[in-house]
Amino acid sequence: MRVVVTGAGGLLGGRLADILHRRGADVLALHRRLSPPPGPRARYIELTAPDAIARVLDAEQPEALVHAAVLGRADRCEERPDEAEAVNARLPGQLARLCRERELRLVGVSTDLVFGGERAFVREGDPAAPRGVYGRTKRRGEEALLAAWPAAAVARVALVVGRGHGPRGTASESVAWALGAGRPARLYADEFRTPVDPESVADGVLRLLTGVGSGYFHLAGAERMSRLDLGRRVARALGLPESLLEAARQADHPGPDPRPADVSLDVSRARRELGWEPRPIDEVLREGRADPDGEERYLGGAGRR
Repeated sequence: MRVVVTGAGGLLGGRLADILHRRGADVLALHRRLSPPPGPRARYIELTAPDAIARVLDAEQPEALVHAAVLGRADRCEERPDEAEAVNARLPGQLARLCRERELRLVGVSTDLVFGGERAFVREGDPAAPRGVYGRTKRRGEEALLAAWPAAAVARVALVVGRGHGPRGTASESVAWALGAGRPARLYADEFRTPVDPESVADGVLRLLTGVGSGYFHLAGAERMSRLDLGRRVARALGLPESLLEAARQADHPGPDPRPADVSLDVSRARRELGWEPRPIDEVLREGRADPDGEERYLGGAGRR
């Protein structure tokens, strides 16, 4: 399968491009600021430039597109709302129209943060009520994508753990890097997620690319846990000191909007319709990259993200 992956320099997009490549797809990794992984063919592109992606699609003649490009991090979106609107909200609809015109399979990557956090294990059809610029622009992007190409699929991905790509760490890598360097890690005791790793996400995306499912699919881990509980699991999996973990409350968050308390995702639809199953969390947490100083001292297993 010939697949174009946008956002291939990002933490998750880079891993998706790499994993799909290793699973036999002919991947063209599109990137902007950050470098893509070695292996897939790569091309720099300004996705928001007029006709840039259209030229790529016409030249490459792919069968599918995975749209993982995003302006991530809530604080960055709050600081740059116009860019967040362009990248997160408008771009998905633009790409969807191009895919519809060419009858390409399209999977857009979204986030659990399109939900407001009022209850546990939300399903695809539950009302979305995002908080903050990041969640609101991602929600508008979901809607624009499916309005422009109803045959497409949107994969809402939970908090990413395991092995990442690029300069940022996944949620588990960041904890491991801190604890491995002897630094404390302050984690929310009252924010609940269903962490998932990139390999599990890539498996779900591949099933969507080769199938006919459309609309929203949740790709998340099987276990609901607080950020503090996740930190404890990381410490135990890697043999790192739990004593360096510090409990925080969402009320301590310095941002302009309150963080959603519980965006754990129900994955029943993906299990039922795709035959998909996330990997066990403790297996995933033993995988990760070296910390920024290049030492593998805390890793308990081979990296996989």
